[in-house]
Amino acid sequence: MTRDPMVVHPEDDAEPLLTRFDEQDFNAFPVIDPEGNLLGVVTKLSLLRLFRRGGAAATSAPAGPSTLRVRDVMDTRNVSVEPTDNLDAVVRQMTRYHVRSVPAVERSGSRRRLVGMVSRGDLLHGLPKPPE
Repeated sequence: MTRDPMVVHPEDDAEPLLTRFDEQDFNAFPVIDPEGNLLGVVTKLSLLRLFRRGGAAATSAPAGPSTLRVRDVMDTRNVSVEPTDNLDAVVRQMTRYHVRSVPAVERSGSRRRLVGMVSRGDLLHGLPKPPE
């Protein structure tokens, strides 16, 4: 798990994220509120679909891509794990929702405070090594 991942906020412009995805080689950025609670996730794939030329999303948007905010493109499904979850639980979430990374949150009532992100690469590092 990557602790204290790079995050975005609902009011951030969406278009600059394409460059951030490319520069950082990330697949997703968690979207948080001012208190650090998870609101959703914006993925590289969702942005690529949105900004592709001639795509339905690009033509149905009320304004050009430069006016879109993260809140307009983030995935708000409740897809997350807890830091104490085992590898099987994380793999189940990733395969069930077809995501490459998943936020790790600490729950307190209805609050979900972001504490990290778990990627496919993290999972591969956590697998037992075969005997030599």
